[in-house]
Amino acid sequence: MTQISFPLKDAVEALDRFLNDGSREHNGNRMSRHILDAKGDATLAVILDPAEHRALLDAYHAFQDSQAPKDDDDLPASYRPYLHSPNATTDRLLPTEPLQAPLSYALFRKPFSELTQTEQDRVTGTAIGCLIRTTLDADSQGAVPILMMSHAQDDPEPRQFWQLAYKTDVDGLFLRASDNGFFGEEWAIVLGSGWKLFSGWWSRDDAARAAAAIARVLPYIDWMTATPDAFNDASREALGKVLRRYHVTGLRKDQPEPEPIVAA
Repeated sequence: MTQISFPLKDAVEALDRFLNDGSREHNGNRMSRHILDAKGDATLAVILDPAEHRALLDAYHAFQDSQAPKDDDDLPASYRPYLHSPNATTDRLLPTEPLQAPLSYALFRKPFSELTQTEQDRVTGTAIGCLIRTTLDADSQGAVPILMMSHAQDDPEPRQFWQLAYKTDVDGLFLRASDNGFFGEEWAIVLGSGWKLFSGWWSRDDAARAAAAIARVLPYIDWMTATPDAFNDASREALGKVLRRYHVTGLRKDQPEPEPIVAA
């Protein structure tokens, strides 16, 4: 866009030339005129062709519309991930407040304010579990926020962060990709409790298939709450069998299909 500048004392001349001299841009619009302050440093006003002004406004409004998230009827009331994401403010948790009243009455038949601290903690934990099960992008790949343990190998202490992971067909088992820096992405199976179970799969499909096999072989484990203490010698042995067959490189047909363990 050609810009012709005028000092403030010549503003009337700028308007006259804009209206009458007939100078045009390549697109047919009148050339813009910029009115500068007395020192010629700052722009005080711009005279634009109506068509150019309208195009700029349309572009501005289109950008603003693109930044406004579209509400989804499937989301719980007041649950808007783009407002309540971990990055919204420092150390912000998921918005459990909208679920406090219904869960308090459902679990304890009392208002939230009348609950003991232990009961309130249980309500909050249940609310977070409900929100974790809410799909953020149901029309895409099913990403959900999980409060995960730090997966950085050089992290000096066990910390938790809200991070996105992909849902699987197993309630409480999620997939998360990471770049190993050489071969590309690797996939990990993460528990709903935030612990990483295993990692290293070369494809998301193989990791999801392994997750389904793990759930089938250990059907009694609640993966939303499980921690490393949930596994005994028998379950660890069963997990080893699953990993040998549902290997990170793909299904190994030379390995037998593990049998389910029906009790802890």
